[in-house]
Amino acid sequence: MIGRGSEKGSTSASGSQSWRELAGPRRKRINSPQAKKRRREQWFKLFLVLLSALALGGAVTAFVLMREQVEEKIEIKPPSRPIERILFNTNGVLPNTWLSSVIRLQPGTEMMDVDIHALKLQLEKEGQVKMAEVKRVFPSALQISVEERVPVMRLLATLPDGSRRQRIVARDGVVYDGLGYPRSTLHNLPYIIPYQKADGQVFPLKGIEHVADLLDQARQDFPALYAGWQVVDLRHFSGDIEMPGQVVEVRSKLVPRVIFGASSDFGQQLDRLQYILSYVQRRGDPSIERIDLSLRDAAAVQFSSGRVGTF
Repeated sequence: MIGRGSEKGSTSASGSQSWRELAGPRRKRINSPQAKKRRREQWFKLFLVLLSALALGGAVTAFVLMREQVEEKIEIKPPSRPIERILFNTNGVLPNTWLSSVIRLQPGTEMMDVDIHALKLQLEKEGQVKMAEVKRVFPSALQISVEERVPVMRLLATLPDGSRRQRIVARDGVVYDGLGYPRSTLHNLPYIIPYQKADGQVFPLKGIEHVADLLDQARQDFPALYAGWQVVDLRHFSGDIEMPGQVVEVRSKLVPRVIFGASSDFGQQLDRLQYILSYVQRRGDPSIERIDLSLRDAAAVQFSSGRVGTF
């Protein structure tokens, strides 16, 4: 028999039971300390995962934005005008004509088109230039300042064709041609006989600054004595003052050979030299061939007669 419509689809045998009754009693949530701890750890792990995802997303977004900014970067140049003047300053003797031969800028070259760093390096390749500075002086000038090396001696260099050429030796041992020096300045510089290495080479020159100290002190304290110095012989001075037996020999008009100890105090040796020359002059000024000041606490003097005395 077909049942009534009110009973259609019922799963209850008696029509009085519901699905909640069929599901049985509801399970109670466990709230023990261990369970609570586990739930906290799960929530904390979930929080770390979300935080990491947010950080990663932020980093990716920042990278994309920065890349777009770099790609869209527009180069902005200040207004530039052609160079109208070059202002040249030097602490030495180099003339303007020298600068024109080294720095050649095309007419109409604009201020911002000049590589001032490259110009600085180009200037400092010149041996006479110790340091250079190049600046833009807006609106239309370029300022070039150079510090020149200080000449202390002259060197006669032998060229491949056998001819000889005079060059200048600076305090730091750099050898260069020398331009713009008055004839009197060059005439007052003694010549150098450089130290020769075991392989026959003489460059680079070493210990020149130490020798320059001797020359400067003699020039300042005993100008009359220094005026007669013609040659500085460094064949027995390698540049290492710690090496025993190193000497600097000076050939002068007054005394053919004066030997200085390279590791001894130059001031004391010069004082002793001046004393010896004054003493000999008071004794009739006999001719002297050699004065050795490199001895400890004494000096040996060899006279032209062959007699040797100590002071």
